[in-house]
Amino acid sequence: MDIKGARTIGIINMVLLMTTTVFPLSVNLKEDVIYGISGEAIFLEASYHVEPSSRLHSIIWKVDNAGATRILQYIVSKNTTLPSSPYRNRIQFDSETGTLRLSNFSQLDQGTYQITVTAEDGAEDKASALVTLYEPIVGVMVTMMPNDTTSVWNVTLSCSAERGTQPEFSWTKDWKNVTETERLSIINSGQTLVMHMVSAEDCGIYTCRVANQLSNKTQSMNFLASPSFPQCRRNPSSPKRNHYLPVVVLVAFGIALASLVIYFTKVSKLALQRTRPKNPVSKERE
Repeated sequence: MDIKGARTIGIINMVLLMTTTVFPLSVNLKEDVIYGISGEAIFLEASYHVEPSSRLHSIIWKVDNAGATRILQYIVSKNTTLPSSPYRNRIQFDSETGTLRLSNFSQLDQGTYQITVTAEDGAEDKASALVTLYEPIVGVMVTMMPNDTTSVWNVTLSCSAERGTQPEFSWTKDWKNVTETERLSIINSGQTLVMHMVSAEDCGIYTCRVANQLSNKTQSMNFLASPSFPQCRRNPSSPKRNHYLPVVVLVAFGIALASLVIYFTKVSKLALQRTRPKNPVSKERE
């Protein structure tokens, strides 16, 4: 066997040794990045493995946010969990898996969380996850700004959210998705809608939708109800006709009803006069 072949076999054996080696101690976190909602609990789901030949000594949780702070230490031999003072009333710990639950999450709790498992012989393993605040969408607003440099026919609609992590913006007109045309532009990552030379075909209800992984909110702008766009107003004569139509019908019905009453009254009088007997006293005087 030549030297090149020997080296190849040696490398293969080394790879096989590395892949078949079982570490006596290991720990893992389910997620590398965890988003926490303000006021709610977060879960750092962990799992660890210890070979029978190695006995576990302790589990430690720490957080690094402007300095490392110990959250708790679990002593296996004593089956005792020792939480730090700031977290004493906010944590729940599962010693079987290493999972940590932190209640009432706030912006101050953001940071890198690390779990360390240590064996009695000094071996240890670590795993960490970034925990950051994820806020739902709050306070969506749509504002309209005519382009004063040209005319009110050029309009910009701007959409904003008071709060919300990683907001995504989209637009609909009369509940149908808006797409860019020669006369319409969507800019600023979808946050701004620019309309050039607004005409009657552009009239309608424009709605901005702001969404993230937690929630979505919408806000609308109704051009049909805006005095700035006379081209969006309906024919003023039509509503008036529609408004007075019931009155006209009612008056016509009243006149017809009164005519019928008068007619039947006259007919009744004539019939009464025909059936009434002649007065004998009047006949003698004649």
